[in-house]
Amino acid sequence: MELIGDDGASWNQTELANTDTERKNESAGHLTTEPPGIRIAVATRGGGKVNVHFGHASEFWVYDVSGQTITFLEVRHVQAYCTGRAESGEPVDKKQIFDDTAALFADCQAILCSGIGDSPRSKLLQRGIAAISGKGDIEELLLESAEFYASLGLSR
Repeated sequence: MELIGDDGASWNQTELANTDTERKNESAGHLTTEPPGIRIAVATRGGGKVNVHFGHASEFWVYDVSGQTITFLEVRHVQAYCTGRAESGEPVDKKQIFDDTAALFADCQAILCSGIGDSPRSKLLQRGIAAISGKGDIEELLLESAEFYASLGLSR
């Protein structure tokens, strides 16, 4: 039997069995059934909550999520996209701020925030980053977002 993968490559039953064996060996004899992990940037003001709109966020906490395991990686600082003025009081170039912010998250598959406009959501998706909106507990929403992302069938 031959299967065609998402990348167009064909796999036969022997190759699939070998892949399963490699997974067992890599996990010290335990079959890995969890989906591959994803990296998610979270807009937050702290307190363990997703509580900032994308355009108002000045920092994002970055996590790796794999199955039920959540690993905090770092905090990334950005210039808020919707402020309208730079710290100096000068008008801002929103396109440049967005481009800089999006580039900072090029290694992320998703951004989790309390809200986001249609235009930045679309622009992020064009760059391969899913924007997910929600409010509440970071850990709970990270797990839900990872599951939702997997259901989209997106790959990078």
